Amino acid sequence: MFAIEMLPAAHGDALVVEYGKKGEPPHRLLIDCGTYHTWTGVRNRLLARKDSHYDLFVVTHVDEDHIGGSIALLDDPDLRHKIRDIWFNGYVHIDAGSSVLGPLNGEQLTTRIAKGPYRWNDCFPKRRTKGVGGPAVVPSTGPLPAFDLPGGAVAVLLSPSGPKLQLMKDKWEEKIKEAYLGMGDDGHTKSPGLHMKHVAEAAPVVTRADLEAMAKRKQADTSEANGSSIAFVLEFGKKRLLLGADAHADVLAANLARYGERVGETRPRIDLFKLSHHGSGANLTSACLDAMSCRRFLVSASGHNHGHPDDSALARAILGASGPSTFYCNYASPRTQPWVARGTGVGATFTLPKPGREGLRVAV
Repeated sequence: MFAIEMLPAAHGDALVVEYGKKGEPPHRLLIDCGTYHTWTGVRNRLLARKDSHYDLFVVTHVDEDHIGGSIALLDDPDLRHKIRDIWFNGYVHIDAGSSVLGPLNGEQLTTRIAKGPYRWNDCFPKRRTKGVGGPAVVPSTGPLPAFDLPGGAVAVLLSPSGPKLQLMKDKWEEKIKEAYLGMGDDGHTKSPGLHMKHVAEAAPVVTRADLEAMAKRKQADTSEANGSSIAFVLEFGKKRLLLGADAHADVLAANLARYGERVGETRPRIDLFKLSHHGSGANLTSACLDAMSCRRFLVSASGHNHGHPDDSALARAILGASGPSTFYCNYASPRTQPWVARGTGVGATFTLPKPGREGLRVAV
């Protein structure tokens, strides 16, 4: 058994991965917890599960749509005891000479981690202080970092690169100064409320030529926070799940080539790819798709605030897929619903939640 559930986190990520051998208790990973505003819904879904614990909690980066609910999780007496190991790059992992931890939400999260009984980045080398492991980062040369997880899974790190992580240093300090924070913070800064972004709609029916036009739109993600995202391939049995967080496409493309060297495949097979940055066109390039062989994609986005997924990203994925493609979306939104019909004529299937339901569970 190897499956992922995308919880309803609006424009954020809240993901539960389960894997295990038949007849044995399953193992679980929790990746991000959505926004402050979506935490109640995510919390209810987590409480409804009968999980005894999570083998690993990954907070991919400091953007509020990933970290807002994560702060709330570590404040929650009904859930925080289910966590022991945490992967999260704090300020101490960016500037080894500093004990300041931020920016604003990052500062708030690290306060919770430091006060709790958690193993923080414990498996990563270059340990910072007692109780704080080294940075989750991909070296520029040599093998990709790979870590054995309980139950026989392996996590192979693809992002962030050292340069991308370092770009967060000045931005982190800037955010701390703006918030007048010192060492640690017990508060919880709320995110902006949810709103639907107006996006010009594509035609109800599209052709391959239409897809090619969409795919040519020039976009690039320059966010330092997104560039610092922890992204990795999770291997279990013969299956591979790529969890893209909000990682930059150039880093994913380069390190997928290195991953191919690891597994002995020119274009390494990826069985399921959680699209980076909720299907943003700025985070999915043709080069990234060319670096892998994949035809099944996950979209974690409701269309709120940023209008994701972008038509350009979906077009590139359809064109770059190694065969007929399938997209699994955790919302039937104005951004995803029209693609059910559009995909029919261009070899793409879009699977949405049942009416009245949000979130989706998908087998790898």
